[in-house]
Amino acid sequence: MKDAKPIYVIILYLIFLAGCAKSSSLVDFVKEGGLETSGLVNLAMAANGARVTVSNDNPDHPAETLINGITSSENWGQGEGWETSYEGRFARGGYLAYGVEDPYMAEERGLNESFDSGDDSWRGLRLETSRGTVNSALGWVIIDFPEEKTVNRAIIYTIDSEEYPAEKFGVSDLMLQYWSRPVNSWAVVERFGKGKGQAGNAIHDNKSGVITIRFQPVETSRMRLVIRWTNDSKRYTRGYYTYSNGTIRLTEIEIYGYERTQVSEEEVVATTEIKDANKIAEIQIAIDNYVDGYNRRNTDMLMSSISPGYSRNGETYSDLRKRMESIFADYQRVELELRNLGIKLTDKGATATSSYTSEYQAIEGKSDPITASGALIFELSEATGNWKITRIDSQ
Repeated sequence: MKDAKPIYVIILYLIFLAGCAKSSSLVDFVKEGGLETSGLVNLAMAANGARVTVSNDNPDHPAETLINGITSSENWGQGEGWETSYEGRFARGGYLAYGVEDPYMAEERGLNESFDSGDDSWRGLRLETSRGTVNSALGWVIIDFPEEKTVNRAIIYTIDSEEYPAEKFGVSDLMLQYWSRPVNSWAVVERFGKGKGQAGNAIHDNKSGVITIRFQPVETSRMRLVIRWTNDSKRYTRGYYTYSNGTIRLTEIEIYGYERTQVSEEEVVATTEIKDANKIAEIQIAIDNYVDGYNRRNTDMLMSSISPGYSRNGETYSDLRKRMESIFADYQRVELELRNLGIKLTDKGATATSSYTSEYQAIEGKSDPITASGALIFELSEATGNWKITRIDSQ
């Protein structure tokens, strides 16, 4: 066996990274809809002061019908619901969040520095180039609240009637975003219940007339629904360029959250629970990303969850990165799992504890296979603006 490492050293560093974590009871409370019986209201209603704008309005099927409380498709022939058609150059791409573009759009940007034409409504979805406009969405709907709200659920009603069944005419690909003041742009909500193996927060291949989105609570004054594809959309090419056409048909958009004007003691407690649940969910996301990077043997993904101020017995961020690169070079497969993860918020940040099991399959000739188990203690901080792991200890 070449370049063998002491077994206890390998175990110590391999257990730094963990597996799929179980949710805390508080996060379960949010995910399972417990807050929906504690005063949540549809903040997207015109009657509650909301306003709606769309990428392209239609006098025969106006946007204002999206927030009037009518969810049925039965009155579609009488002008109920919003409808708009799209045709033009299109890069469906893989846009998921602020600052992320598909490679095609990034390449096209170099042709002309004018991006989004200064229009926040199309931020991240439209590119003006010397060769013309390229979109990565068929259209969008923006809901403006009269003031900042805390929201955690949306229900999207796409057309679904005998004449226009959702599986043939409804919206298929979409994503929900909120206006983030810290970055002064749109950010994608963190969906709950995505299911194992789903990489992003967008919804794909929908065939249903009703789409429910539960997500990590956010505080915002604006929400944007981005429609990227419909079940009757088509793609075609002209010369070197890709074009698309399709028709968006929606009947109603509901966004649920708390009215800030309500100040009962019960809702004060519920709001505090939302904020704590928000932090815990962010911590779980950081740990899950850390784990995902490890299981994929992806050092960049792994280290994105580590604080630049990481320190453990003299080991720094750069030391840890080098150590992980060395381990990934020696082991071709890793399987890690956390059990009974518990997260506790503290004055300085948070502490997460969990039992773990691990198995590591070595690259032939480099190291021996390893199995290990025990307990891990993660310390985390949001000093950088996002929750990051500052230390990991084992027991």
